[in-house]
Amino acid sequence: MDEAIGIDQLNQMIPEVTDLILPWLGVLVSIVIFLWFKDFATQLAKGLAFKHDPHFQEGDLVWLEDEPATIIKIGATQTIFGIVNGRGMIWRFVPNSEIHSVKLEKIVSDKIHYDSEQEQARQLRELLELTEEQDEMISANKERDVQQDETIARIDDYNEIQDKKMEQHRKHLEKMIKSLEDKLT
Repeated sequence: MDEAIGIDQLNQMIPEVTDLILPWLGVLVSIVIFLWFKDFATQLAKGLAFKHDPHFQEGDLVWLEDEPATIIKIGATQTIFGIVNGRGMIWRFVPNSEIHSVKLEKIVSDKIHYDSEQEQARQLRELLELTEEQDEMISANKERDVQQDETIARIDDYNEIQDKKMEQHRKHLEKMIKSLEDKLT
C-alpha cells in the first residue's frame, strides 16, 4: 500500500513540477533563440552594409591583414577573399560581423580614376582631343613628306642637269686637250 501512496503522490507532484519547470524552460529557449537571432541579424546587417559600401566591390584588389587579396564574393553573412601565394590561391572566409575589425585597404591604381561620370567624360574628351591632335600632326607630316619628296625630285633634276653639263664640259675639255696635243706633235 505504501508503494501505491508513493505513486499517487508522485502523480500529483508531476503537474506541480511541470508548472514550475515549463515557464523557466520557455524563458531559456527564448533567450537562446534571441541570442542566435541577434548574432545572425547583426552579421546579416553588417554584410548588407559592406555589400552596399561603394568603396568595395567584388573583384577589387585589397590589402587584407598585410597581404594582397582580391574580393571574390561579398555574401550576406561572410565575404570571401582570394589570396595568391607560392602554392596557389587561398580563399579566406571572413564573417561580415568581423569585417570592420580586420585591416582592409583598397588598392587603387594611380592611372585610373573613375569617381564620377563627369571625370569619365573629361578623360574621354582628352583622349578624343589627343586623337584629333595626332590626326593633325599626321596630316602635317604627310604634307611635309610630300614637300620633301618634291624638293628631292627638284634636286635630282638639278643634279641630272648638272651631270649633263659636266659631261659636256668633260667632252669639250677632252677635245681641247686632243687638239692641243695634235698641235704640239
